[in-house]
Amino acid sequence: MAHDPTTLQDWKPTLIAAMGLVMLSALAWYILSHLTESAAGDTIGAAATIGLAIWLFSQTWYYMALVRSPKRQLLLMGISFIQVVPFLFAAVYGSYGYYDLCVEGARGPADVLYFSYVTFTTVGFGDLRPVGVCRALAVAEAITGYILLGLFVAAAVGLYGRSHRHRHDKDA
Repeated sequence: MAHDPTTLQDWKPTLIAAMGLVMLSALAWYILSHLTESAAGDTIGAAATIGLAIWLFSQTWYYMALVRSPKRQLLLMGISFIQVVPFLFAAVYGSYGYYDLCVEGARGPADVLYFSYVTFTTVGFGDLRPVGVCRALAVAEAITGYILLGLFVAAAVGLYGRSHRHRHDKDA
């Protein structure tokens, strides 16, 4: 993955990885946010939180250390920004249970997914609010949103600058 992809064949591994991220996060959200109230709780929630932290650190390391192509970084970070991270945080919120156990006012999977997107983008409408340990998770999600957005913008600006500098050098 050292060179910038130009053909569909070059993009294939990245697209497969991106599809895997989307499918994995959607599956995690579906399973963890559809637990029965007796199954959900602190034990499942704590395990899901630890799994999320490990995943976030490993993905950050992967993007920074192993993905050398700015185009690949931009695609993978964009997908993480749009879908993967909010779905995984929603899965963790759902794993703690509903009825004001984690997100006050959340009554089901759609509510925690909505709350996750509002928190990740730092919009914060205030109609749902985290309680207990989920307050710390919401802070972590907001910080993750800031960081991912910053990395995404930096990668986009770097890619734009590199492509325009390359064109300018050819014209000179």
